[in-house]
Amino acid sequence: MKFFINKLIFIIIFSSISKISLSHEFWIDPVKYHLKNNEIINAGVFIGDSFEGTQIGFSKKYFKNLNLFSKDKKKKIKGRMGDFPALNIKEIFTGINIIQIESKMNYIDYKGLLKFEVFSRKKGYRNLVDIHKEKNYPDNFVESYKRYAKSMVSVDNADGNDVDTNMELELIFLDNPLKNLNQSKRVLLEYQNKILADHQVSIMSFKGDNFKKEFLKTNNEGYFDFFFKKGTKYLIDSVVIIEGSNKKKDNYAKWHSLWASYTLQTPDL
Repeated sequence: MKFFINKLIFIIIFSSISKISLSHEFWIDPVKYHLKNNEIINAGVFIGDSFEGTQIGFSKKYFKNLNLFSKDKKKKIKGRMGDFPALNIKEIFTGINIIQIESKMNYIDYKGLLKFEVFSRKKGYRNLVDIHKEKNYPDNFVESYKRYAKSMVSVDNADGNDVDTNMELELIFLDNPLKNLNQSKRVLLEYQNKILADHQVSIMSFKGDNFKKEFLKTNNEGYFDFFFKKGTKYLIDSVVIIEGSNKKKDNYAKWHSLWASYTLQTPDL
C-alpha cells in the first residue's frame, strides 16, 4: 500500500513537472526569508515564469542534491516524497543560510521550432534556431536540461556571506546583499567553475503589487553590479544552452540547457 501511494505521488508530481516544464524558470521560495533561531525553514519549490508558477512537492526522482550551507558548514536536506512545501529544514545555522538544489536530468520534446526559438531568444541566444537548421536537425527533437537553484535565508542576523556550492552553473554573491543596501552588490556567474563573461542575466523584483523584470549582462570578469532595494523579493535567473549529447542515453537530445536561479528578500530597514 505504501509503495502504491508513493508511486501515485511521484506520478502526480512528475506529471505536473512535465506539463509546466516549458515555463522553465525554477526557484526556491521560503515562506519566511528572515527567521529566529528556534524557527524552521519552510520553502516551496516552483516552476513557472516571473515569480508565478506551480509548486512541486519533494521528490527524490526529481531532486539530485539538496544541501544547506553556512560559511564552512554543510548539511544534507532530507524530505519525504510529496512534502508540500518541498523543504522543511529544522536544523539551521545562525547568520546566512544558503539552500541549494540540483535537479536530475530531464527532457523536453519539441514539436516544431517555434517554442524553442521563443525560449532561446528570450534567454539571449538569438541565432540558435539558425544553427539548428544549419546542422540539419529535425523540427521535432529533444532538449535535455538540468536546474541549479539557490536561496538565501538569514537566521537571527545577516552575518556571513554567500557560498560557492560547486554546481555546474551557479550565481554567487561576492558581497552580502542583506547589508549596506546603499551600496551596489556584485553577483558572479560561474559555469563549470569558470567565470562566464558577457552573458545574459535576468533580475525579477517583487514588492507589494509592483513587479519588475530587468536584463543585464555580466562583465569581462564574470559578474554584474546591482542595487538591491530594501524590503524587496528578488529572483535572479540565467541560462546556458549547449549542444546535447545526441546519444541514446539522453534520448538523442540535440540541445542541453542549464538553469541557474537565486532568490532572496532584502530586509525592511
